Amino acid sequence: MAKKHPPREETRRQIAISQKEKAERRRVMMIMGGIALLIALILIGGGVYTYIMTPNQALAEVNGQKITRQDYQKRVLYERYLLDEQASFVQLQLQQLAQSLQDSPELLQSLEGQANQQLQQIASQRFAVDRDALDLLIESKLAEEEAAKRGISVSDAEIQATYQEVAAARQGGYTEASAAETVEAGRNATATAAMFTPTPTLSATEVTAAEPATASQPTPTINVVSGDALSQAIADWEKIMSEQANMTPADLKALIRAQLLREKLYEALGEDIETAVLQAHVRHILLEDIEAAWAAKQRLENGEDFAEVAVDVSTDPSVISNNGDLGWFPRKTMVPEFDDAAFTLPVGEISEPIKTDFGFHIIEILAREDRELDEQGLSREKAGAYNDWLDAAKASGVEDFWTLDDAPPDTNNPFGQ
Repeated sequence: MAKKHPPREETRRQIAISQKEKAERRRVMMIMGGIALLIALILIGGGVYTYIMTPNQALAEVNGQKITRQDYQKRVLYERYLLDEQASFVQLQLQQLAQSLQDSPELLQSLEGQANQQLQQIASQRFAVDRDALDLLIESKLAEEEAAKRGISVSDAEIQATYQEVAAARQGGYTEASAAETVEAGRNATATAAMFTPTPTLSATEVTAAEPATASQPTPTINVVSGDALSQAIADWEKIMSEQANMTPADLKALIRAQLLREKLYEALGEDIETAVLQAHVRHILLEDIEAAWAAKQRLENGEDFAEVAVDVSTDPSVISNNGDLGWFPRKTMVPEFDDAAFTLPVGEISEPIKTDFGFHIIEILAREDRELDEQGLSREKAGAYNDWLDAAKASGVEDFWTLDDAPPDTNNPFGQ
């Protein structure tokens, strides 16, 4: 039987080496742990910055109220989607008209020009939308403050009614309430719903003379969306806005509330405008170059009829229907150079050529007097009052930190980058 040997005691040197190795292992573990902690902190910090700090970063402040990157980016995506939807709608309608109007080339050409003009306007808005979205948010904040000062408010019932109208309008229909209003007023859509729906359908009736309504004509059929169909329309709208703009139903209702407040403020500011203002009655001849303008002026001095000369040489497309007569208009309706002449030249005088961005004008002042504004003039004056208020409000209470890099990526622009 083998003899057992007692365990050998470690020497002092071995003990020292062992302790050194243990200390080294502890140091390595501490370093590795520190590195892991640092990585974790970096990841957590990056997440905090990406998901908390960045979305809540202020891109503008309106009298101390922040407009966050998150709210801004939602609005950009929302506005982009609506514009892209409008463009697709116009293109689709144009394709359908091209098939149905093959035997009417002149009418088709007119509609194509109309559609292309709409597409150009949409493209212009699309390229400006990244900045315009922030301006809309700033305007909403300012309007909300001004509305509060004036005691203007929007009820939950108004918001809900408009919410339903928008959803129904996106399906080409009306709620029961808006349908009744439409029939009574003889109108085709609400102004508010137009903010959320595609461009109206192009049709041949838009470029042909309308027949006067008679008592024997039936009331137009109204597509009423109600009950389950309305619930589905709302769900569809909410789903699209969630997918395309990351917007919740609460976001959409906030958007509607802001729009309704702006509309009420717009009307309130318009109540202070003068309805009877100085207006000028003017007719004009528009030419492309100064030589042609002086030639037209000479013909008038030789006694030729103004309307006949206008029809003969004016490049203004409207001359076909109005013989150059622009009717009555108040100040600031025309471009500045034209406006100045219209309100300073003596009545009855024919001007020398006036240069504007449109070309050279020969104008005759037919009359000038205080007159009640027509509906178009009232709308123009209301818009002027609102814009004057908005410009003043922006100048005094807005701080802007926005840069183009704050906009979300845009990979689906139908008009190109």
